[in-house]
Amino acid sequence: MPLDNDMTNEDVKTLILKAKFGDNAAWESLYYHFEKYVHSRAWNRLKKLDMSPDRKKDLEEELYQAGWQGFLSAVRSYDPKQGEFLTYATYFIDGEMAKEMKFVTNPHGFTEMPDFLERLETQTVKGIFADGKTISVEESPDRGKYSAERRTLQILEILRLLTDETHSLSKDELGRCLRLYRMAKYKNGTPLEAPNTFTSTLEEILAEMNPLEHTGDNERDYRIRYEGYQENRLKEKRNKEKGKKSADITDFSYVHTFSFAELDNLIQMVCFSNLLSNEEKQCLVDKLVSTSSLYYRTPFYDGDRVKFSPQTIHGRFSTRVMEDRKPFAEKINRIQQAIKNLCQIRFRFNCYTSEHTMVPKTEYQHVLSPYHLVVYHDNYYCIGMKKDDRRIWHYRVDLMSEVEFVTNDEGKPVPINVCGFEGLPISNACWDPEKYMAEHLYMAYDEPREIQLKLRSDDYTILHDWFGNHYEKTDESIETDENGYRVQYDTVKVRTSPSMIVHWAMQYAGAVEILDEEIRKRIWDEIAKLKKKYE
Repeated sequence: MPLDNDMTNEDVKTLILKAKFGDNAAWESLYYHFEKYVHSRAWNRLKKLDMSPDRKKDLEEELYQAGWQGFLSAVRSYDPKQGEFLTYATYFIDGEMAKEMKFVTNPHGFTEMPDFLERLETQTVKGIFADGKTISVEESPDRGKYSAERRTLQILEILRLLTDETHSLSKDELGRCLRLYRMAKYKNGTPLEAPNTFTSTLEEILAEMNPLEHTGDNERDYRIRYEGYQENRLKEKRNKEKGKKSADITDFSYVHTFSFAELDNLIQMVCFSNLLSNEEKQCLVDKLVSTSSLYYRTPFYDGDRVKFSPQTIHGRFSTRVMEDRKPFAEKINRIQQAIKNLCQIRFRFNCYTSEHTMVPKTEYQHVLSPYHLVVYHDNYYCIGMKKDDRRIWHYRVDLMSEVEFVTNDEGKPVPINVCGFEGLPISNACWDPEKYMAEHLYMAYDEPREIQLKLRSDDYTILHDWFGNHYEKTDESIETDENGYRVQYDTVKVRTSPSMIVHWAMQYAGAVEILDEEIRKRIWDEIAKLKKKYE
């Protein structure tokens, strides 16, 4: 039933619940009530833009469709406890419209290359080559020719900006872009060089930046790809017999340092890092994005700023001020340098006080031959060996202070101690740090040993979270649980810290049962202590 504009929020909530359960009449009523609102949000965005009425009319429909998709997403995810629906929905509507505006009227003024060229050549040069300014073609008189060196650099810049793993430029499109580039940047309307000169420049660039011959193994050495490069079309053309025609070379694409997928991963790691301030993240992401073409899009960056901030990403170190985070990053760097250069480090080990300050546990200065840095449940640990010690040590990096290289009387770094026991497991390339962490539950120091435990066959996520793949199923049985259901239980063997698995087993007492008799007695003793403490 059509609804008027006096619908209350409670009426909307009722319709949303019905719509979620597939009530078509409810969907129609929602459409009737909110259609004009979505249109108005679209028009409010458009009326501020400087463009022709026809273009605005076309864009209004595109924005409306994007806004309606946002509205549908809001309906599907809305919880009545979240307050006023219109406020909630507006966030989704405006968000989808903003993405559509970014795509259609992005700062570089194009979506796909042919359309981009047509619009630039018939009207004005703007955006990518002119820092957002609009320059009329008539404002670009002849201003003289360019040297071969500048022509080469201009072509490379166009390829870098406008081609990538999914976009290429034909020779004709590249020539048209070069002309527009010169108009926008230098207001120079001088006609392009002769076709032979332009073609020769392209071929010289390809010969200089690519391997002489494609072998299959040197695919990663190509900096500019083109149609037929795997068949060595450029080599064929240069070696052709006089009078014979060779295949044309076209469809050029620049091979950027990082693929789109690699950039996504790098930017994600930067955004989620605990070691960088918001400003440092912004700077790094800007640099990463600048290595790609103008077509690159990432969900972590909107072209102006990093989309994630300390208010939206939280980790163990999120609340630490920069005064704490910078020294921590410097410690990590110094330890990495020591590991790389195979030299010893000296440091003090600390603990926290009631005043939230860190003080040394003792005045003793630890000397360590560092081999590895690992992250265990959000804390960084340095793993290494001490002089004349047959065991492996680990220290929490955030509790280390005054970290420095150990030097001899001549001021040179002292090399690490090579451990004396057979196999050198900590320095071996096959040494598995994840296995070490699994065997030292909560990063305990006691000697690990094999321990058997029992759990339901659908509770392995608990084991995987703490032991990775370092556990082994040894038996299974069908038993009746506390609710009277028949359930499969598995017997599993792990190798880990005997002292710490006591606390781990108590943490997961509802899901795990330790079978080892010695550990069971320890757990019972701990329970007795707790009973006495809390009675």
